[in-house]
Amino acid sequence: MPLNLAEDHIKSNEIILFDYNLSLEETFSPVNLNEKFLEQKIFELEEISQVRDCLYWLTLARLNELVLLCAGNYADNFEFTPAGDLLVNPRCILVHIKNRNRPVIKKRHSRITDQFKNFGSTKGEVTQWLKNETLLEIKEEPLLPYLFKSLKNSGYMSQEYLISIDMRMKKIADVMVFLCSLHFTDSQDPYQCLQYMTQSERRFIKSSLCQFDTRSFYDLGYDIHKMIQHEGYRSSFLC
Repeated sequence: MPLNLAEDHIKSNEIILFDYNLSLEETFSPVNLNEKFLEQKIFELEEISQVRDCLYWLTLARLNELVLLCAGNYADNFEFTPAGDLLVNPRCILVHIKNRNRPVIKKRHSRITDQFKNFGSTKGEVTQWLKNETLLEIKEEPLLPYLFKSLKNSGYMSQEYLISIDMRMKKIADVMVFLCSLHFTDSQDPYQCLQYMTQSERRFIKSSLCQFDTRSFYDLGYDIHKMIQHEGYRSSFLC
């Protein structure tokens, strides 16, 4: 590719990513983040940007920040199912069955033994049938592991930033385990139960929560803006 055409391609990518980041800041709100919105934004980024340069990876890191924020908010508010969806529950699992051409999509929030209960008269028989006759394929990972792996394998992100992602993912898991250990029953409203605790107990619980913020999200946006404006500017998020 001639140099001037290559430069035009790079400039075009910068404009695309600048516009994308501007739109991202205009459309997202911490209170209405959800998996569907985040998944759509990741898909849009992967579709519009063909150049996988430092600006692309910094933009993907911004999306990662929003997913961490969303999962942390879910965990802090006792919403363990959507938090688990972002952290550990694959978005899509295919069940390949022997002698069948097409796989079956596993229902995300139900036990696989319940989904295939017709293949045995007891749970043990269903389990044995699944073991002998099927093969599971994780087609789409949860968003957080997917983004972490992508950023780690990019070769662009600093070790410090990757460590911070890993620590926050572990924090989300720890918060869910901690809040589950409080043993609220299904019929109890956890917020109502908290009202009957002492002030020191409530303070302790609050100090144990994720309480993530958008600081890194906006710091990454600032760096992207500076790198587009000033050649030679280097982001601290990059290695």
